[in-house]
Amino acid sequence: MDFKNLGENDIVHIIRKKPFAYLTGVLKSKNLKQANPYQVQPAPQNFDLVITVGGNDEVVPGIGEGMEVVDYKGSYYSASSEGILQAVANMMQMAQTGIDEQDYYHSVRNEGEKVLELLNPQYAEGKRQARIIKDLQDRTDAQDKKLDQILSRLDEFFDAPKK
Repeated sequence: MDFKNLGENDIVHIIRKKPFAYLTGVLKSKNLKQANPYQVQPAPQNFDLVITVGGNDEVVPGIGEGMEVVDYKGSYYSASSEGILQAVANMMQMAQTGIDEQDYYHSVRNEGEKVLELLNPQYAEGKRQARIIKDLQDRTDAQDKKLDQILSRLDEFFDAPKK
């Protein structure tokens, strides 16, 4: 079923992209956009939807005739469960593609770092300095931990009851 056949109080299926969530809303109103009377060829009719979702109204503009799924502002809206199921299937396929390509993207990031350091002396120097600072911080943290242990043992020794 497309949006043109949707009536007031009908269910609208919604998928939020980030974070992924499935919701339903209720069609509150459908406003037909007026055609331009001076236009030589009549344009297809478009309308705006007002959908109530969780007590709030959301406007989805520019719905064309025959549209079953609309991608608008980070959400998919559908007049039918079949349409939203197709949108979910498409999103799942894209997610699987992303998962499958994760190793590739990690290798690009890691090998790209090496290329940047090799070909850009300023970048290499910045990375070298960052490594030195990190190493110094790690050493300081380790020394602080050892010092705390020593002080704790000294406190135990001096606070222990004398025999």
